[in-house]
Amino acid sequence: MKKFISIQTGARRNYVVPAIIEKAGLLEALYTDLCADSGLGAVLDSFCPHSLKKGLLSRFLSRRVPSELKRKVHTFDLATLRYLARQKLAGNNQVKQHQALTIFNQEFGQAMIDRGFGQATHIYSMFGEGSNFIESSKQQGLKVITELYISFLTHKIVQNERQKYPFLESITPSKIIDQDYDYANNVCKFTDIFIVPSYFVLEGLKEFNVPLEKCHIVPYTVKNNWFDIHNYPTQGRILFVGTAELRKGIHILGMASQKLSHRNYEFRIAGGVSDVIRNSEITQKLHFLGRVPRTEIQQEYALGDIFVLPSLAEGSASVVYEALAAGLPVITTEAAGSVIRDGIEGFIVLESDADSLADRIEELVENRELRDRMAVAARERAKNYTWDTYAERLLSVFQAV
Repeated sequence: MKKFISIQTGARRNYVVPAIIEKAGLLEALYTDLCADSGLGAVLDSFCPHSLKKGLLSRFLSRRVPSELKRKVHTFDLATLRYLARQKLAGNNQVKQHQALTIFNQEFGQAMIDRGFGQATHIYSMFGEGSNFIESSKQQGLKVITELYISFLTHKIVQNERQKYPFLESITPSKIIDQDYDYANNVCKFTDIFIVPSYFVLEGLKEFNVPLEKCHIVPYTVKNNWFDIHNYPTQGRILFVGTAELRKGIHILGMASQKLSHRNYEFRIAGGVSDVIRNSEITQKLHFLGRVPRTEIQQEYALGDIFVLPSLAEGSASVVYEALAAGLPVITTEAAGSVIRDGIEGFIVLESDADSLADRIEELVENRELRDRMAVAARERAKNYTWDTYAERLLSVFQAV
């Protein structure tokens, strides 16, 4: 019988993958860093005064695994604490920050090796975390499944953009780019099956000579409460949700907004933003809202006219699924890993093409019949990406391995 060890740091998608594996009766263990349900995190959650649960500690203690996973979760506290200390000492030094992460990856992997494999026959890893554990798993004869939630080529893509716009974001030291490329090569070497959320991520694996038959596309999902939003569009209200950075194409949207200055459109940017980008001449037509609490962000979708994400590199952006469920037409790129179909739920434009982006925005805002037709199609499209369908698609891959 197949038994999986699921590996992930952080609470990505609220531990949905190990929960699905457990529900199918296939989970051997969940290996993770810190959470409130095991090890040091459980002790702090039980005995630390509420007044001290702030900042970083509060974020860690907000990580709570589903109840059915509690008896199978194992945290590796010492490796995590060492990483946090190194990260603190690194300050804003990019190379030292990256070095701290590299050391953590090795220590996390070794701690998992020391913990053992139990009765596992398969390893499910997020992005190859704990890569030396994956290598050891292969030596033990286990099958390795790796999920890539973003393209391995992201750093190279963003680096190229930073070289074009160094006044918006600093260039990453080449040492980091090279090390990440080597890391990706190593993960590919020891992975039997890749699960990716989009064709864009799959395309990136070609550079590492990964055969297509080793790759399975499993799109992401949207929570049911997003279907409860009733969209009352304000004509010309353009919504962007996410960190306002080069990777997500905020500069491209800024240039598109300038080309549309003859129109009375409002470009609302919900997400973190640096002072450099906020104050750039390129983005002066954008209205930066800053980080909007999850309790308030749905109101932005409810009043939005269209949703725009001109991203240069993603896995499959969750905000696009949310926009579809809320009934907003979407203009995005292939690199966003979107499930929208060009001309049906919105438009796909070329990355870094501000002219095409501006043209499509104007077309959708001014053609209300087209806009409304795409809005209806958007909600229908989102119904194909529920938690149940995600679980079915994921388990079908497991059955085929």
